[in-house]
Amino acid sequence: MSFEHTAIILLGPYDDFPHANGKMYAPLRDSLASTNTIANVQELAMAARMAQVPIFYGMHPLHGHGQRNRWSGAGSTAVPGDATGDESCEADFYDILEPKPSNGDVVSEQHWNHSAFANTDLDSQLKRRKITNVVIAGVASETCLESTARYAYELSYRVTILADATASTATTAKDTAATLTWPKTVHEVITVSEWAGALFHY
Repeated sequence: MSFEHTAIILLGPYDDFPHANGKMYAPLRDSLASTNTIANVQELAMAARMAQVPIFYGMHPLHGHGQRNRWSGAGSTAVPGDATGDESCEADFYDILEPKPSNGDVVSEQHWNHSAFANTDLDSQLKRRKITNVVIAGVASETCLESTARYAYELSYRVTILADATASTATTAKDTAATLTWPKTVHEVITVSEWAGALFHY
C-alpha cells in the first residue's frame, strides 16, 4: 500500500451528526455506537496529521444561510431531517476535526445532494495537489459516503472506504454494504486501525 499522493475525504464532520445535541445524532446513534465511529474518525484525523496526510472536507450546505434555495435540483434526501442549520453547535466542526491549513487540509465547495464531487471543486483541488489515492470517511454511509466513493472511482482515483469511520440510519444496511457492495465498487474496504497501521509501517 502506497501513501504517496494520498488524501482523506471527510464527509460532513458537523456537530449535527456526532454530537448528542445534533439534529442527526438520534437517527445515527445505533450505527455510531456499533462501530465506535466517533472515536475512529478522531483517530483517523490524528493519524493523518501525524503523517501529514491532507484531509479534504466535503461539506453540506448550511440551511440557515439560504444556500440550498439557490438550486432547485437539491434532492429531498440530500440532508435528512433538515440537518446542518447554522444555529447553536449545528454548523460547527466536531471536536478535533477542524481543518488545519498547516496539514494541507482543504475545505471544498459545499455539495448539494450526495456526492462531494458533483458541482464542486473537489476534483480540481485534488488534482492540483497530485492526489491519486483517496480514503473516504464520514456520514452518512448510504448517501454521501457511498455516492462520493463511486464518483471518485469513476474519476479514476484509487478509492479506500474506512468501514468503521462512517455511520448510517440503518446499521444492518451499512454492515451489509460494507461486506457485499463496497468491495465490488471501490478498491479497498478496511478499518481505521488497519489503515493507520499500514501508514506508520510504510
